[in-house]
Amino acid sequence: MQQKSSGSVYNALDSAKMKGIHYKITALSAMGVFLDGFDISIISVAILLLKTIPSFDLSSPANLGLLAASTVIGMLIGAVSIGYITDIYGRRLMYLWDMVIFIVFTALTAVSVNFIQMFTFRLLLGIGIGADYAISTTIIAEFSPKNKRGRLLSFNVLAWWIGYAAAFIIGYALLPLGTQAFRYMFAVGIIPAILVLFWRRTIPESPRWLASHGKSEEARKVERFVVGRSDSLSAKKVKTNFLRLFDRRYIKATLFVAIFWFSYDVAFYGIGIFTPTILTVLGFTKSYAVLSSAVFAGFAIIGGVLAVLLVEKAGRKLLNSLGFLGMLIAMFTLFYFTPIGVAIGKPVVAVSGVLIVSMFILFEVTQTLGPGTMDFVYPQELYPTSLRATGQGLGTSISRVGAILGITTFPLIASQLGIKYSMLFFGIFALIGLLATLILAPETKGKSLEELTGKQ
Repeated sequence: MQQKSSGSVYNALDSAKMKGIHYKITALSAMGVFLDGFDISIISVAILLLKTIPSFDLSSPANLGLLAASTVIGMLIGAVSIGYITDIYGRRLMYLWDMVIFIVFTALTAVSVNFIQMFTFRLLLGIGIGADYAISTTIIAEFSPKNKRGRLLSFNVLAWWIGYAAAFIIGYALLPLGTQAFRYMFAVGIIPAILVLFWRRTIPESPRWLASHGKSEEARKVERFVVGRSDSLSAKKVKTNFLRLFDRRYIKATLFVAIFWFSYDVAFYGIGIFTPTILTVLGFTKSYAVLSSAVFAGFAIIGGVLAVLLVEKAGRKLLNSLGFLGMLIAMFTLFYFTPIGVAIGKPVVAVSGVLIVSMFILFEVTQTLGPGTMDFVYPQELYPTSLRATGQGLGTSISRVGAILGITTFPLIASQLGIKYSMLFFGIFALIGLLATLILAPETKGKSLEELTGKQ
């Protein structure tokens, strides 16, 4: 049965009731994002062990920062390049190949024996992870009913935070195995990745992508498979052009996504990757620092759950603003109360445990409530089908520049000026993200993708 519509408006998909295929697509995308969160975060625990092994040469702040940022550097390359390829050649192809990249280079990372090998393999691993950011969110957005899209996209990124927490829990559990335990920390993600690859083979191509490439009949077949009916599509092929992201129609969206995601990642990655290190400098033991990091990650999950529950009611702009505001308060409070002289490589100085814990909890809950979830929602809703994965990929890549800045700058600031000024540095970027949201962000809840971006 065909549903009458005009042009390429996907009423069948937009007004559909949730079915098993929607949950399956969301779950398989979320599992990929879970593995992304796990693998990016496990390095923060592994570093505590790698610093004790001479062949990994992590005694200098430069090498420490480079290794911590290696996967993020790969993501910078993979997100924008493979996101662009995904808009040209389809969602399904790269939905499979990014998992292949993940499996191969995770295995090679686990058997690395020196700094060069581990840096190289984790950089290549990052290409696959960056690709998954662009692909998994796009395929969810293009299949979702419009009144559930924000919630499904938010659930997708919630899986990242669960992977983030799992990294600290598994890392803590494996620490007693000794200095070589880092190999098991990396390798543990390979088996679920193989299962995800197998089940992703059953997911069809996006009907929106098919229609935008002139394949209207195939698009209708997928619509009927997914929701039992289809639209009267009469689309023509629209060429993907990277430069359209910067034309008059989309430049405001591109500026907003770039500024808010860049600012968020400077603060989040700078704090997130080095949370165990910060806690040890502030007086926590190594094992307690890792365990506390796992607890803080649990609060990040709480923030993500709140985002899933509130995104369709409160809207995207309010949650993004509250998130940056909470991060700002946490960082400026830690800046104010941390004494001068508390630095990496200097004697440990105990700071109030209650203050540290409360501010880290505030930071984690609010960052996932806001920008840590909206970075997977906004780019999907601000670009048309022919640019959707490219826009998500560009935003991811620009955010990785911010992540690299946060990760590589933190060891330098913390060792030379102290932890105090690291908190000020990250707080300033939280303020920039808040201002960008207030000035540039639109509200997108409750609207179809075509209402927001046009038909193509």
